[in-house]
Amino acid sequence: MAYNNDCLRLCSFNCRSIKSSITDVNYLCGVHDIVFLQELWLLPHELNLLANLHHDFFGVGSSAVDTSSSMLVGRPFGGTAILYRKSLNSIIKIVHTSSWRITALLLHSEVGPVLCCNVYMPTDYGTIDCLDDYTDMCSKISAFYADNDAAFLLVAGY
Repeated sequence: MAYNNDCLRLCSFNCRSIKSSITDVNYLCGVHDIVFLQELWLLPHELNLLANLHHDFFGVGSSAVDTSSSMLVGRPFGGTAILYRKSLNSIIKIVHTSSWRITALLLHSEVGPVLCCNVYMPTDYGTIDCLDDYTDMCSKISAFYADNDAAFLLVAGY
């Protein structure tokens, strides 16, 4: 499917393990131009899987798993990714973030640059710590927007 200059088709999907959702992700790539994914459940060395999910797409993402200790306890969790059609590569610049909860890119459009942030927001357990985590994520998104000279901000995620 070719990129249509008149419209850009976007979607967001909480895949709860990208390895078990490959069929769903391939379907989404078939009908969208940019796919925002949350809860990849990938280890850092498995992020290269994003480049091989669909033959017409590039992918960028982050792992939430800390592999600095010698033992991994439990299953991998979290992580975000953005898959985008290869035909868009000339108008996309990857924006590096320091948070596993945010993957971002800058899309150069006819109306100006659009900062596209895929965010996996913290869970709300009704505590003050949850509110602090939420506020911190909102501040990070705002800072990315201010730092990237974007005319518009698009926030997708879960």
